[in-house]
Amino acid sequence: MHLWADPEELKALESKFSDIEIETKESFTSILVEKNSLKSLLNFLKEELSFKMFIDMTCVDFYPSEPRFMAIYILFSPEKKQRLAVKTWANDETLPTVTDLWKGAKWAEREIYDLFGINFEGHENLVRMFMWEGYPYHPLRKDFPKEGIKEIFLPSLNLNTGEVPAHNYEEYHTPLPTLEDLEKTQKKRLEKKSQIVLNWGPLHPGTHGTIWFLFDMEGETIKNCDIILGQLHRGIEKLSEDLTYTQIIPYTDRMDYISALCSQVAYVNTVEKLLGINPPEKAKWIRTLMCELQRINSHLLWLGTYALDLGALTIFLYAFREREKIMDIIEGIAGIRLNSTYIRIGGVAKDLPEGAIDVIRHFTEDFPEKLDEYETILTKNRIWLRRNVNVGIIDKSDVYQYGLTGVVARSAGVPYDIRMIQPTDAYNKVDFEVPIGKVGDCYDRYLIRMDEMRQSLKIIEQCLDKLEELSDDKYLLTENPFVLPTLNEVFNSIESMVKDFNLRIYGEQIPEGEIYFSGENPRGELGFYILSKGGGKPYRIKIRSGAFYNLQIFPELIKGRTVADAVALLGSLDPVVGETDR
Repeated sequence: MHLWADPEELKALESKFSDIEIETKESFTSILVEKNSLKSLLNFLKEELSFKMFIDMTCVDFYPSEPRFMAIYILFSPEKKQRLAVKTWANDETLPTVTDLWKGAKWAEREIYDLFGINFEGHENLVRMFMWEGYPYHPLRKDFPKEGIKEIFLPSLNLNTGEVPAHNYEEYHTPLPTLEDLEKTQKKRLEKKSQIVLNWGPLHPGTHGTIWFLFDMEGETIKNCDIILGQLHRGIEKLSEDLTYTQIIPYTDRMDYISALCSQVAYVNTVEKLLGINPPEKAKWIRTLMCELQRINSHLLWLGTYALDLGALTIFLYAFREREKIMDIIEGIAGIRLNSTYIRIGGVAKDLPEGAIDVIRHFTEDFPEKLDEYETILTKNRIWLRRNVNVGIIDKSDVYQYGLTGVVARSAGVPYDIRMIQPTDAYNKVDFEVPIGKVGDCYDRYLIRMDEMRQSLKIIEQCLDKLEELSDDKYLLTENPFVLPTLNEVFNSIESMVKDFNLRIYGEQIPEGEIYFSGENPRGELGFYILSKGGGKPYRIKIRSGAFYNLQIFPELIKGRTVADAVALLGSLDPVVGETDR
């Protein structure tokens, strides 16, 4: 299904905006506009052409060329089911803010300012997103080395002055934040206007990871809030610029590590689309099967930890009992429980082992009864209702303004599911429903995740039936020049050995082009923008994190509520810091 705007419909814009250029590629339709017309064009697209949903925003550094920085905005029309990208050059390293058009641009602009140094004129509080205040560099600039700038003298405590170290020790290191830097960062984020500023996290178990929350409180009531990210920022996008496309796959494992297989599939599908690779039918069904097993796995972890946050210990034990069965299944198929790197460009790394289908069938027969058990304990429990009903209500306008996706968007009644609007692998061949909420509160998000596990079971059963028919088919398109051969082929064919060497050393020689493609992760839309200038490594990769944008609405929803509600609200949004921080 083609999800990009029809260029013919966009030609009407040329009469209204004389300084635009419309560019059409197979998987990317964009409009290049001058900076001084950017806001007018974006507003017209939003109000007149219904591109009202903010998806992502990024920047590309074309150093040493001038102009150097290009900003890219990705929008979606819920009515037309179409995407559109808008590009503009950041002349003088400045751009106008678009936070008055989309609230979701607030964190996106902070990220671009932090990592590229672009100033957004009119932005209410333009501060760092991942790095600390006072850090002098912008790491995603092309002239910034990936190992950082080693300028802080830190002599060894084990050596005398002038003594040559006998080990790999360097006396100069990259900067680290001091306590003064962290205090400055805190004060820049949130101005105290009430009785007390309460720090929640980054090491509190209720924050589900290293997220640092600042609450400006009047008694028990939260009057204002901001969030400090970056404690788990590892620079995956920067590192990817020096890796082959296959070498990047393990890094996708380590973003949303709770649904690693879904992240791998989203990334590999993007690269395959860029290369024009169509993996074997069997591989598509295996990927779909593994993604849905991973979805149930992720939702079980969410259910157990969310219930534990609200005081229900029993559900935590029950959910992990079933989750352990899925982890064993994933380990039996992929070889490892968590970070498997099982998905490959052109297919999957291994075929299903003997007996895998029978084991999964046994799980699908047993699991519905367990789901009923969970719901019997929770769904009508009066404490559960008091903690969830009418807490953190989200409406459709919030979804479009903030770029909310996944369960968070669907709880507000927006049927935004990438598996439906842009089906990949075998999703266009399976029958399932997309659960939708009515109120948009924490309770709706609980009900949707419970129903999604039932729908995933339905998809898994269809995958198992099909895979029994395809038992003897290929699982990897090794005849394609961009696809790594299997280990058996490398050991038994000199041609495969040479091909394997070339792909691993020089990478997949992707032609020039760009693409934005995404997948439906348990935490929402995980998208990848890839710009290739030819060669075996990407020029720029931008990872669109569903958890990042979903978390952004938290400060707005928590205003006027208590810290106890903060625990429930954050759990219902279900962020994973490995993906928000990247």
